[in-house]
Amino acid sequence: KILEFELESDLQPYIDRAENAVLSHFNGVLPKFFVATDDCSVMEELRELRPNWNFVSECDNATESNGFVITEMKYWSEEQTDSHYEKFITEMIAMASAKYFIGVSTTNVSYWVYFMRHAEAKDDTYVFVDTDQNPH
Repeated sequence: KILEFELESDLQPYIDRAENAVLSHFNGVLPKFFVATDDCSVMEELRELRPNWNFVSECDNATESNGFVITEMKYWSEEQTDSHYEKFITEMIAMASAKYFIGVSTTNVSYWVYFMRHAEAKDDTYVFVDTDQNPH
């Protein structure tokens, strides 16, 4: 678990992969960057690292600012639970339909998204920050 946290807490590999994708898949034009994360505190850091990039996220409207903790779910109201799943499913659909996906191999979500992607999505549109291997 510590390794996963260390990988996810260092945002530079994500920035590096995004910069490569801007050149290789977006003709050098900055796209809008959709960020899906269970730790919404990264949004501020991303915006500080690249203030001229347009980051959007379900985190901008979320109440889970410091990460998702499954053991805390039992204390959530029905509204909080619904809000969490609405955010999560929205993120899954957005990631699966993205022109380019950058993820981490230590989470099941990345694999689910890979297999949710449309049949015409090429493997060069999907990268992990922690390995050069794709899930196929």
